[in-house]
Amino acid sequence: MAVHVFVGPSCPEPLVNKYHPDFVLHGPVRHGDLFPQTLSAGDVVVIVDGIYHHRLALRHKEILDALARGITVIGAASIGALRAAELDEFGMIGVGRVYRWYRDGVFEGDDAVSVAHGEEGLPVGINVPLVNLHAAVVAADSAGVLTRDAGRRLMTRLEHEYYPMRTLDRVLALARECGEAAFADWYAGQVVAEPEVFDQKRSDALEACALAERLAFPPRTAPASTPTSRRDWRTEFYRRWRNRYAPPDPWVHHRVAYQQIFTLDFPDIWWDFLHRSSDLGSFGAPDRFRSHVLQHLGPTVAQWLDEPELRTRITALLCPLPDLAEPREAQLLLCRETAQDRTRVSHWLHRMEHHMKNHPERSLSQITDAVCRRLLSRIWDAPTTEELALECGRRGFASLSHAASALRPFTIGYLASLQTTRTGEGELDA
Repeated sequence: MAVHVFVGPSCPEPLVNKYHPDFVLHGPVRHGDLFPQTLSAGDVVVIVDGIYHHRLALRHKEILDALARGITVIGAASIGALRAAELDEFGMIGVGRVYRWYRDGVFEGDDAVSVAHGEEGLPVGINVPLVNLHAAVVAADSAGVLTRDAGRRLMTRLEHEYYPMRTLDRVLALARECGEAAFADWYAGQVVAEPEVFDQKRSDALEACALAERLAFPPRTAPASTPTSRRDWRTEFYRRWRNRYAPPDPWVHHRVAYQQIFTLDFPDIWWDFLHRSSDLGSFGAPDRFRSHVLQHLGPTVAQWLDEPELRTRITALLCPLPDLAEPREAQLLLCRETAQDRTRVSHWLHRMEHHMKNHPERSLSQITDAVCRRLLSRIWDAPTTEELALECGRRGFASLSHAASALRPFTIGYLASLQTTRTGEGELDA
């Protein structure tokens, strides 16, 4: 059992480490960070800070996935408070005033907790978070420095300022522009005397860490919270994220994609997978797949199961997305993978990365679906759009677009191998 804490400018890592030396500390959380198997049942995760401006932010379903795996997830102070206010009914635990302000509708926008900071070294905030300013306004009201109505007007003005611009000097200037010079002087004096006096984010983060300490040490006997909603939140997008981030081998989705595209007899592998996958079938229960087809596609389609030439009709209709974080699923799809296949996958992906590094103005998105379709037509010997679509189904692709996305990372290596073959030098060393 471990406590994992994702922190940034809201609560510096040395401060967390001072009070909780046994915690595993991470930087601000980002998309994919909760999927790895290094987080396991019984662990506690504290989400404080996260990336959500210039990179992909942590998705809600990643938290639901962690909860479903038996991990306790606590949110506070920043993006953790945001996500907790949105997911507390599913089992996430919200802590602190910032969480309660979001839960009760005092704040709605992400910018209330946003902090601009550099990416090198310890993240130090440039601006004053709006939630900290709200804490100061509340304190000023209690101290008789600022009336409640004046506080509302000042907060409205501050909310209209772009969040990186809310520096201490700018906040003081705006307060004076609003006719609240007394508050500006009082606020500046309080901060000089005690810089963290109104740092609500830091207080909430430390409160969340203290709760994690109580929950994790000694070990709990009660199970971790799990989602209570009956709605199925495991969408295709969730499965694709899980396939990208959860497997121990970060390239397993590329290895499977290579088999789907380049292995001649992969349609037979896919047909076997449909009978034995965790979604549509199971080991030792061959009739389960037939029952699934009968229930979801009807008796006419079920009759096609006994006609090999009609398989393409079924695979065109039925295309589940495998769970590559489940070892059995991955093993089924990689059952005929060779060492040469793995070497070629590695070689082609490194060639793609090298090419993109040397040409930063280019991106894989510039390789259009049309180009990928022409290459797939050649690889599969499927000259027409109809034949391509049928072959996609036979190989486990829901559409030509999905097949193009799977091929795209391999295109540079594949085309280079064709060029090498044409010049008589043989294929690339694979």
